[in-house]
Amino acid sequence: MKRIFIATLIAFTVISCQNSNTSNEVSAESTTVEKSYMSFGDSTFNVAGAITAAELVAQFNQGASDTLEATVAGPITKVCTTKGCWMATAIDKEENLFVDYDYAFLLPTNSQDQSMVMTGYAYWDSTSVAQLQHYAQDRGASEEEIAAITEPIGEVKFKATGVKIEIPTDVQE
Repeated sequence: MKRIFIATLIAFTVISCQNSNTSNEVSAESTTVEKSYMSFGDSTFNVAGAITAAELVAQFNQGASDTLEATVAGPITKVCTTKGCWMATAIDKEENLFVDYDYAFLLPTNSQDQSMVMTGYAYWDSTSVAQLQHYAQDRGASEEEIAAITEPIGEVKFKATGVKIEIPTDVQE
């Protein structure tokens, strides 16, 4: 009787462990990792279908309009380290798209190198020497770098109405 009881107990344990492992394997396979975001400003926009800053600038330069609404994704390459009142994202290895949001919201001052998605509109504008020097000071440039800014620039800029910064997966868990 003891042998039958022990054999039944062992068989039950083995079967239970096998079923448990199988269900874990299935759930691990069917789980998809969704990205999570910290939202700033308008958070109601959809991140699907976002374009790069390079695609935005190319579309803007081809268009007949003086503004272009878009949702853009990319890395934050620069950010105002004083307040978080502006940022930039890469157009290519040398150029950045300047982004501001009229103090409607502020981004974390340590958000450089994080992935983001933003919505708003692109427009053409010139930036004065004084403003360029102010931005350089905000990002922590040296006095020599600030003094080297001597001419205004004209460029495509972006006015964001909402920004979502991706939360790294190691922080989500």
